[in-house]
Amino acid sequence: MELEPSCQVPSANLPLPRATRPRKIIAMTPGFKTQRRAVLIRVIRAFNGQNFVAEIEQIPQNLPLEGEKSYSVPDDVRRALVATALGFAADEKNIDLAHLARLALERTQAGMPPLTTIPCACNGCSGGRIRVTDLCQSCALKPCMQSCKFDAISNDGNRTSIDGTKCKKCAACLRTCPYGAIAKTIMPCENVCPVAAISRDAGGRATIDFSKCICCGKCVSVCPFEAIQPRSQVVDVLNAIRSGQRVIAMLAPAIWGHFKHTPEQMRGAFKKIGFFDALEVAIGAEITALKEADELHERLESGAKFMTSSCCAAYNNLVEQHMPEIKQYVSTTATPLLYMSEKLRGEYPDAILVFISPCLAKYREGYVNKDVSFVLNFSEIDAMFEALDIDVTTCEGENFSTPSAREAREFGFSGGVSGAIKAVARGKLDGVKFVPINGLDRDVIKELKSYAKSGECDKGNMIEVMCCPGGCVGGGLTICPAAQAQRQVKNYAAPAKSLADDKY
Repeated sequence: MELEPSCQVPSANLPLPRATRPRKIIAMTPGFKTQRRAVLIRVIRAFNGQNFVAEIEQIPQNLPLEGEKSYSVPDDVRRALVATALGFAADEKNIDLAHLARLALERTQAGMPPLTTIPCACNGCSGGRIRVTDLCQSCALKPCMQSCKFDAISNDGNRTSIDGTKCKKCAACLRTCPYGAIAKTIMPCENVCPVAAISRDAGGRATIDFSKCICCGKCVSVCPFEAIQPRSQVVDVLNAIRSGQRVIAMLAPAIWGHFKHTPEQMRGAFKKIGFFDALEVAIGAEITALKEADELHERLESGAKFMTSSCCAAYNNLVEQHMPEIKQYVSTTATPLLYMSEKLRGEYPDAILVFISPCLAKYREGYVNKDVSFVLNFSEIDAMFEALDIDVTTCEGENFSTPSAREAREFGFSGGVSGAIKAVARGKLDGVKFVPINGLDRDVIKELKSYAKSGECDKGNMIEVMCCPGGCVGGGLTICPAAQAQRQVKNYAAPAKSLADDKY
């Protein structure tokens, strides 16, 4: 906000204090041993135990085990975490775990929405409040007072204070203070949501408007209280395996960045869990790249100014729910998951197809895809290996019968889709300028809306949209930092043939 001439003070030209610069919210999930992970391990072990229902009831009392770090989590929060691990919403009091355990065993389809809040775990953060900290020096010129148009700031001679009833949270004082002594507290989940789907109830606790939510999962990653959780489908998958059905795991390309094992070992580990097989969705990515390259060429030839990618499920949700005006510019090519599941359904008509996903948005995509039965995330697979005492490094496996291409393996990080399209186009798209959108936030959404309004993008004509910073390797339900995961994926992809080769 610009200050009016009468409000200008000598300190206004000083450099912006470090403490007042925009704050980057760091995801909590990668690398953290969470209470949810401990609960998932217990639920999986209970499923393989003597009495599932009885053992589920005992989980809250049996946390943590010896050698595990205690997070001082109350019993009601632990019960709620068990409910989410069983696949249910956890927004009610007095959760009956025995009843939920029985329902989980009887369920034939996972429920929606894939996300739930845990009110008893929520801290009720006082987001949006601007306050003066102990760094205040009680300046003689009082630049903060002069910058405030609402007479919300006063000084008693020793320290400045802000009247919350008058403050409009414009942050003019925060920008003006030369000491960075004024801070704005935030509600992490509300702050990181790109579509304003999260608000607070009367008690200050987070609530999600699922008519707005695009299932990006950013709120899951940033909440330090684990008060927002995905509803797990682990029990559904284990139940299908136990019933003797042919259960096939479809592995997202990003998975090789989050497990330090060879693909052969991982394939063997999935079979040890009880899966009939584990196959790469990178095969579906090859089809997406081929079709999207052809579609881009046709659109540009017919006079279109630009096209956006369509493989990010959260972005597709964003378009459907919040940006219908840009839909005409979005590729109609389907996602790698759709093509892979169609292929496998043709080969195994009665199989249970399970997508192994780095992100929450794929839960919704899987729910509407008739060929996909269930979705599990990387952290759930990691918990499965530990719960079932599977040492992946000792697992013997087989090579994939159809090796995937280098660019298809790299589909899961920012720039990967563009690289695959370039490779498969083989010169047909030499004049195309690719524009990477590496993470969705409110500013990026405004930018995309401006392209839709004007009908062109001044930065290029093929916009690759990835909701998560880093791409799918940085998804909200992963277990390693995005940069580390990307390096591992590149190492796996390097020896493979390129989509530019004659084979394709």
